[in-house]
Formats: sequence, structure tokens, C-alpha cells
Amino acid sequence: MNKWVPTALAAAMAMLGGCETTSTTPQFQNDKVSMKEASDDNVKMAYVYLNQGDRSAAMQKVQKAIQLDSDNPDAYTAEGAIYDAIGDLDQAGDAYRKALRKAPDDPGVENNYAVFLCKHGNAKESETYFVKAAMNPLYPTPEQAYTNAGVCATQIPDVGLAEQYFRKALEVNPASQQSLFELAQISYNQRKYLQARAFLERYDAAGLPPRPEVLYLGMLTEQAMHDNQGATDYAKKLVKMFPTSPQAQQLTEAQGHGGTH
Repeated sequence: MNKWVPTALAAAMAMLGGCETTSTTPQFQNDKVSMKEASDDNVKMAYVYLNQGDRSAAMQKVQKAIQLDSDNPDAYTAEGAIYDAIGDLDQAGDAYRKALRKAPDDPGVENNYAVFLCKHGNAKESETYFVKAAMNPLYPTPEQAYTNAGVCATQIPDVGLAEQYFRKALEVNPASQQSLFELAQISYNQRKYLQARAFLERYDAAGLPPRPEVLYLGMLTEQAMHDNQGATDYAKKLVKMFPTSPQAQQLTEAQGHGGTH
């Protein structure tokens, strides 16, 4: 699973539902509002194409978006994402930084640039942008930036710092699913099994969607606490709900060899 929480990208693709818009060019070229809307539509379609693996079409949409509104920071963020996908990190960095220049205090742009930095080994620099985004009072979902900062800290690795950021995310949103899972994982790794169980119970109580990695961790945690029934319940749910997941396959193979450890 992709651990990163980008800003607005998933929402943009969900809004379009994977369908082409009827028009991406405004009727009146001198209408700035129409130009901005058309630019945004092209950005959304760029993400749809990028998600489908059609990077060429995605780049065409981005260039159209920039042509329609050269001050649209989301267009440069999308351009950065596409260059990142094709492995041109220099161009990707340039595009993200241009987005920042167009919108220097936009927390969404900061969050996405920070994800890019951390993905490519610049964890310390990314932390600055994550925190800046999270502390912006205009950011509607600061827990995303805190969660991403935590994920990045695990890659340093700095488990203590990661835990701090995941807990900050939960202070903002107690139902932050990635942070609950990450804290459960950290607790399990530290052999704090009761604490790991507590985070997993909070995950379940929040009504968050089941995920194979969560169910697998639940099984391991119950095994570590010698609760065979609890471990079995997690295992059955994992195999039933996510039979093709790597976790379910690993469990099935282990059972085939006479155990789940």
C-alpha cells in the first residue's frame, strides 16, 4: 500500500470518476474564471491518466493546463508528479519548486513537495515542509502532513520522531487510519503488544476500512499475546476479505507448512 497521503489528488480523480470531461477549453478565451476552471479540469484529467499509467497523455493535459493558466500551482505539482513517475527527478524538483513559487503558502503544495523530497532521500528537508503545511491554519487536513512526516521519519530511521508525528496526527484526527496502523506497528516492533492491540482496537472502533496489513498485524499481535482465538479470528478475516493479498498468501503458505509463525 502507498503510505503517502497526497493532497487533493485522490479527490480530484474520484470526482471525475475516470471519465473524460466534455471540454477542457473555455468558451471565451478572455474569461479568466473559465480559463482557471478549464486549467483545473485538465489537471484532474492529468492525474487520471497518470493513475492509469498513460504518462504521455497526462503530460499533454498538464501542458494544456499551464497554457490555460500559467499561474496554476496545481498544474506544476501535477507536472512534478509526472516527471517523478518517469524518473526525471531534476525536472520534477523544478516543477514542484515552481508550484511553491506560484503559491508560497499553500499547505497542499508544501505537503506534496515534501512527499517528493522524502521519497528521494531528503528526509530532513521534507520535515520542514510537512510541519509548515500542518501548522497552516488554512489547511483542512493537517493530520495528512503529520502522518507523512511520521512516515518519512521511519525512513531515516528515527522511530521516536516518527511516533511523535503520528501522535500529533491523532491529536488532530483520532481516526487517522495510517497513523493508527503505524503506531500499532511501532508498538509491536518494540514488543509492546498490549499497546499495539490498543491501537488496533482504536482502528476498528473508528469504523476504518479493513486493510490486509492491519489484519495481519492484528494476527501477529494476538499470537504474541498467546491469544489463539484472537489470532485465528484475524487470520480468517484476512483470508476471507483479501485472499489475493501478499499477507493472505504468506499466511496460507505458513499454514501449509504446519504453522502461522
